[in-house]
Amino acid sequence: MSSIIHPQVTQKPSSTPLPSTLTLESPKRRSFGLLRHHVPKFKIHCVKYYNNENLVIEYCTQYLDRFPSSYSTLCDRAETFGKLRRYGKALNDLNRAIAIKPHKSTAWCLRGIIKGLNKFYTEAIEDLNNALYRDKIDYLALMWRAFCYYEIQFYNHALWDLDLIIKSGYADAFTYLNLADINRRLKKFKDANEDISKAFCFKNVNKALGYGISGELKLDREEFKDAINDLNKALKFQPDNAIALRNRCESYRMLMDSENALEDLNKLCILEPENDYQYELKGAILLDMRKWNASLENFNKAIKSLPNNVMTIGNRVKLYCKLRQYNLALKDIQDGILIDPGNLIIRQQSMDLHRRTNQYDMAIGKAEAALMIDHKNINTLLIRADVYFLKIKYNYSLVDLDNANRITPKNSFVLISRGELFCKMKYYGDALYNVQCALEIKSADHYALEVCGNIYRKQHKYEEALVDYNKSLELYPLDMILEHDQNQNGKKESCKVGGGKDDKDSQDLLVRRNNVGYDKGFVVTQQIFGERNFSRIYYQRGDTYYKLGMYELALKDLNRALELASGYAPIYKKRAYVLHKLESLNDTDIY
Repeated sequence: MSSIIHPQVTQKPSSTPLPSTLTLESPKRRSFGLLRHHVPKFKIHCVKYYNNENLVIEYCTQYLDRFPSSYSTLCDRAETFGKLRRYGKALNDLNRAIAIKPHKSTAWCLRGIIKGLNKFYTEAIEDLNNALYRDKIDYLALMWRAFCYYEIQFYNHALWDLDLIIKSGYADAFTYLNLADINRRLKKFKDANEDISKAFCFKNVNKALGYGISGELKLDREEFKDAINDLNKALKFQPDNAIALRNRCESYRMLMDSENALEDLNKLCILEPENDYQYELKGAILLDMRKWNASLENFNKAIKSLPNNVMTIGNRVKLYCKLRQYNLALKDIQDGILIDPGNLIIRQQSMDLHRRTNQYDMAIGKAEAALMIDHKNINTLLIRADVYFLKIKYNYSLVDLDNANRITPKNSFVLISRGELFCKMKYYGDALYNVQCALEIKSADHYALEVCGNIYRKQHKYEEALVDYNKSLELYPLDMILEHDQNQNGKKESCKVGGGKDDKDSQDLLVRRNNVGYDKGFVVTQQIFGERNFSRIYYQRGDTYYKLGMYELALKDLNRALELASGYAPIYKKRAYVLHKLESLNDTDIY
């Protein structure tokens, strides 16, 4: 290569060496330059490979001291800061990297990931969108955008991103497990199960995560024993998996295995000592065990630490309702609705509270508000049907139950309630048909057996009624409940809360279950709120014994019914008949 130089123009000495000079001098300079860059880079990649985060940061910092505008090194150090949860430092590096090369997607993607880890999901999505604008096939950005959509409950958006990854052929086991968890949230249980099966086809599947999601899926489907089996497998692969422990704890609780539930909860407290949700869960378990004092203490701690947690407030409402402390329950319900007006559970509790206190018109008004949130919610329709039933508006009640039946044709709750309603209307054939359909779904349903026994009793088929009453009480005996009423010293547990009148101190109230009153509502309503009216089944079985001439057994059941509901006049009346019969028999024996 030659250059043309005009003679009249004096040429300045060039700062760039001539080609011949470059040829002679470049090998040493180039090798030195390569060493200056590649050796530190090699060291960074080595320590990254061996997951030594502290050395990664040290070597990256050394490199950036010499080359402060190195885009890839800033990204490497930011990624490592993210692993160490030093999100502020990670964001500083990524802001610098984006300022240096805004057209590249890597820093945008990493900044989105860091913001996602820091729970700034909306900002994270903006950065991930910027990454995908610059690189449409950035599947890491797609994966994390799906995660952020999942966290803010935009499940359909998350599904869209995961489907793009699957269609591209870049899906791995983790993709399918994420897809399964989203389908579980959307109650697409069949799709979720298929996704889990696909995930397990990969050799590198995270089995702890896979079995954990499978267990949670079965928990949602109320297959509690199967859920425990899967969660046991998850915990075998990862004993410190807090989510699996929490779900197994909940499964044990639903099976009324309070001891194992409490054992899992204690393990959780060791793993996550600063997590406030444990007070709520422990309160719920102790509530199931009827340890009122300890349950209330834990709910109070949970609400003190997280005052806007409506779920915890709802659990304390449940405790107050079980204890018949309706004024305290009403205050919590009002607080819960103010915090989250769209929360269906707290609104259903409001309906039930007004039903219990015979404020039926108020309960129906609360039902209207709940149905505006979700007009197809089965529990709301069932509770309103019960209120109409108590108001003796049987046709209105039947309309709600028919609507519920159209929404879920094989729902045992709906079928049992229809059976009770038809029995009250004296359509015994229809009543029996509905209850038998419920028993086909679950043969060991003690609520259905109780209603079936009552239908036979109304038909004067006392032997058949007695069989069903006995089965019902064998499946869910009162003794199983009463054994939790005593503490280790054999005394009933109690605790004090503010606002009472019956104690010596007018500011305190001895909190124990109030047995005055008798719930005439559907058995299913009690089932929804985790209760059972044992006084009713003992009263009905006592009446059945009376009709069969078994007066001593009748008296025993009626006495038990009165212990459980001392203010219900028909029990006294029936017991008077039984006592009269027994006196007549004693007089006959004397003569």
